[in-house]
Amino acid sequence: MNMLNKQMPATEKYEKMPTGRVDIDDALASPAYFEAEREGIFKKVWLNLARGSDIPNPGDFVVKTIETLETSIILVRNKEGQINAFHNACAHRGMTLCGKHETSGNKKFFACPFHDWVYDTDGVLKAVPDRQFFAEEDLDGVTLSKINVGLWEGFIFINLDANPAQTLEEFLGDMYTGYEGYFNDDKLKLVNRYVMETDMNWKFYVDSSIEAYHANVVHIQNNTGQNNESGTILHVDAEAIRLYDQHRIIGIPSGFGDRQLSPIEGLSYQYGSITPYDPRSAGSDMPPGINCNNDPNWAFDIVEFFPNIVLFVSAPLYAVIRLWPSSENKCLYEADVYMSEPENAAARVALEYGLLSLRDVLREDVNTAEGTTTMTRSGAVKEYIFSDQEIAVRHNYKVVDDMVQAWLKSKANIGA
Repeated sequence: MNMLNKQMPATEKYEKMPTGRVDIDDALASPAYFEAEREGIFKKVWLNLARGSDIPNPGDFVVKTIETLETSIILVRNKEGQINAFHNACAHRGMTLCGKHETSGNKKFFACPFHDWVYDTDGVLKAVPDRQFFAEEDLDGVTLSKINVGLWEGFIFINLDANPAQTLEEFLGDMYTGYEGYFNDDKLKLVNRYVMETDMNWKFYVDSSIEAYHANVVHIQNNTGQNNESGTILHVDAEAIRLYDQHRIIGIPSGFGDRQLSPIEGLSYQYGSITPYDPRSAGSDMPPGINCNNDPNWAFDIVEFFPNIVLFVSAPLYAVIRLWPSSENKCLYEADVYMSEPENAAARVALEYGLLSLRDVLREDVNTAEGTTTMTRSGAVKEYIFSDQEIAVRHNYKVVDDMVQAWLKSKANIGA
């Protein structure tokens, strides 16, 4: 008998989700488990690398060197405006086409800095010095190594698997629709990018992103609209929690406590809508996939595209957080923030305050992930205890472990 079962509406809503304590021990933060995640998850599913607005014109390219995937990738828009993805490797002898300092630009052709083999933006080999010294059949059909690429609402996704188990639409499932018009590059533009090298297991950052139970402790003095004197605790309604096959969303309410604004915060509020908790953002028209339970006090959604993309979706801004682990306790953290461009100097000040406030929230969550990583790796923690408010965290661990175990099983079968 579960003597602690009181109010658990999310658990009742998702009755097929496992309950009880979750065995953790050091396996979830061990080198072997991470390698299984790398091979069985990251190299098998669709991953977001950038937005189409990062390469708007024919010939525009960006280079993404991803330690998680153990490769470097060129994203380039060809002369017809289509986006291609290639491994950043010459087909001759594997030299990187774009060096470590050449991360973006515009090219009609990519020339290898080793032997000057030249490729166009479709990856087709166009020129080979001293071609007469090669067997012609060896050069027939030579191209750059192509990577599967897909687009969703302006986001560029890639899949390293030569034969992906799902199309991008199948992978996103019910989340493929419902966001039409929100990610508008003419309205919300990239205003800042934060990059951090962190000492954390990537999953532990996802944990704090998909539950609000921690907010009145971790973010108590930030822009969450509450403090110690408010006497309120952030609670997420079960109807604002959405669990899909692999992805998950939680909707965060506003209006759960007041606090005295600091002078600079008050001035920033006066000249711009800088946080989702600003009451002036309430009632903003949103596509049906956002604020799905139509909460009049809605502030923002946290959207997690499995495995490593966290979207912070609100009326005045959105942020894209990408987590790129290189080991069980190291992770490159990238956060891109999109807001409306300021119309005047006062609005610029408000925007900068909003950016700094969001930056502090992100850093606070990184801090918890680093602390959790340290002690989970120590082996001192053998299991986690989840509340009803943390059901999305439980869901993430289940999805990760299901995929890891499936990959380990398939590897064992191949070796048998």
